[in-house]
Amino acid sequence: MWDEEKVRALARENHGLVDRAGAIALGASDDVIRHQVEIHRWETVHGGIYYLNVTPRTWHTDMLAAVLAGGPEARASHRSASRLWGLDGVRARMIEITVPYSKLPIPEGVIVHRTRRDLPRTAHHSAIRSTTVERTLLDLAGILPGKVLEKAYMSALRLGHTQTDDVLKMMRQEAGRGVRGTRRLRRVIATATESLTASGAEVEMAQLIRDCPIPQPVPQLRVSLPEGRHAYPDFAWPTRKKIVEVDGFEAHSTPEQLRDDLARQNSLMNLGWEMRRFTGVRVSREPEIVMDEITRFINQ
Repeated sequence: MWDEEKVRALARENHGLVDRAGAIALGASDDVIRHQVEIHRWETVHGGIYYLNVTPRTWHTDMLAAVLAGGPEARASHRSASRLWGLDGVRARMIEITVPYSKLPIPEGVIVHRTRRDLPRTAHHSAIRSTTVERTLLDLAGILPGKVLEKAYMSALRLGHTQTDDVLKMMRQEAGRGVRGTRRLRRVIATATESLTASGAEVEMAQLIRDCPIPQPVPQLRVSLPEGRHAYPDFAWPTRKKIVEVDGFEAHSTPEQLRDDLARQNSLMNLGWEMRRFTGVRVSREPEIVMDEITRFINQ
């Protein structure tokens, strides 16, 4: 006799999903599964993978279904893994997995990367088997422009998911000859600022500044303020006493933050620093205009 409540409890722990093996382990039979599908209590997502309406169906539901359908060695990878890890720069909701070469069927509607190499190490995120964040960065390097990859890399550092040494170690182990993206990821590591506090907007601004015909700034320069306090402006040109800052979406989220930021800005200006501030939205939507304003400000 199958235990329906245990099957539903299993589904609740797995984004609403249960596979054939899991259902049978809890006493269900193929006849039971077929009947549940026929009466629309279960929905077939892929062969042997079923959605039970015990939790809302989300992107995570479809992602896990693809990994389960891809076999025991399948894992979320590339842009899907980036989304799982919460990295900046990738917003696509596509379903993308990596599997070994085999005769297993390709899940419908899924981007599948097949590999003859040893499969990369796995991690689990949100109950979904995935490539590690380090391997995810390498996979992204093979398909994304360098500026987008830099955002993903910096956010991985900022979120505490990895460290540069761990990424380099992974590359020594897994980025063998012929692996796409190796050079691009090494360039990003070499040129990206190492500030772990850099937001996505700051990374984008740093990219623009590198393309401006101006001297390169000092990021997060420590500036002594009155009463023993210190400021760490985003980008500073100390010989010219000029500062450029970018405000992301999280800026001034409370009145206290706004008050402290204005006091800090006034202290810097009292010490003779000139400042220009830009919103993250302007940096993303008007990069040429922002670059022109920064160039004129620094060179005037």
